[in-house]
Amino acid sequence: MMKIVDIAQYPELRNLFPELTSVEFETSLLFSFTIPQKQISVLRSVNYRLVQRDIAAAKSKSRVSHKTNLGTLIKHGCAQQ
Repeated sequence: MMKIVDIAQYPELRNLFPELTSVEFETSLLFSFTIPQKQISVLRSVNYRLVQRDIAAAKSKSRVSHKTNLGTLIKHGCAQQ
């Protein structure tokens, strides 16, 4: 998998969502930038279904009702930093 965002460069952002794996966080971060899931799969060089799975897992772990709310949660958390 190609690293799109080097989470290690931004530990303060990563620490906002410790319940997410690094892949789930990276995918959620890209999704919060309104990058379509299919494009995220291309950027990450993974199957589209893996991106869907990562977003669903992040949504569940973050206890939000919809994937759009996940993007808002990530953006809001990043804005606080």
